[in-house]
Amino acid sequence: LIGRGDGSPESVRLKVVMDGLSAPVDVAFHPDRSELWVIDRDEDSIVVVTDFGGEDQSARVFKDPARLHFMHKPPAMAFGAANTWATCGDNDNGGNDFMGPALFSADLEVLATQNDETGLGSHLDMLHSTTYCRGIAHEKANIYWVYNSNQGSLDRYDFKADHGPGWDDHSDGEIYRYADGSMVGVEGTSSHLVFHGGYVYVADTGNQRVARLDPATATEGGAFAGPEPAKRRMMEGGELVDIVPPGTFEAPSGLEIFDGVLYVGDAAQSRFYAFDLQGKLLRTLDTGLPPGSLGGMAL
Repeated sequence: LIGRGDGSPESVRLKVVMDGLSAPVDVAFHPDRSELWVIDRDEDSIVVVTDFGGEDQSARVFKDPARLHFMHKPPAMAFGAANTWATCGDNDNGGNDFMGPALFSADLEVLATQNDETGLGSHLDMLHSTTYCRGIAHEKANIYWVYNSNQGSLDRYDFKADHGPGWDDHSDGEIYRYADGSMVGVEGTSSHLVFHGGYVYVADTGNQRVARLDPATATEGGAFAGPEPAKRRMMEGGELVDIVPPGTFEAPSGLEIFDGVLYVGDAAQSRFYAFDLQGKLLRTLDTGLPPGSLGGMAL
């Protein structure tokens, strides 16, 4: 988006830097390399773009050989620690609900390769208690938050030590479920998350709000059932407040925080919003694009 930006579609122009994708739903800049990464939901793929927007721009498409489980219908991505990243799947694994976030290497020599001993792809770890995941954010180390639209919860995953590319020892994982039943997802729309200042900010699409969870106010409750030997606990009483309550958005989806400003993209309105962290509206931008044009964003 380039221009003076007075909030109207006429005040900016769109520059197409890449086309031909099937369903790009999220973007992220590699923290240490000059690369833009794009999630293509329909192709179960990652597109890595170098010299983004420049004369020598080029792109490589990565499709993991085991993507139909470890990267099927990905709604979002998040870079993590030590040149890793994670995604999740907006599906139920063919009906058995054996789904959750997967950890991958960002080493392009490892990504989308096959482990010949196991027959699996390049994933470094995976845990399986979030069917129909629609958003993901990195906290620290190998800890990620995901939007669980099946349970209506925010799930905190700690992969602990990864098992290396293509192996399947997931036994040291820990999963903590917060705000159970409080989230409402929308089919086909990502619900992005940001971990910032100890809080989890969430574009709660179906509830038409942006909410904030304070994990420090929750206490550990009982275990919940799951399909693998990992620690699972319900977290009770975590403070969940509306930063932007219902009434502004139709379908909040994209979410970022930069320099004290909360940016939100509404997928139904194709409009960007900027708020302070207390929810005061600062600016808007109507892109003039058709409904469904906006997904994840990166700054």
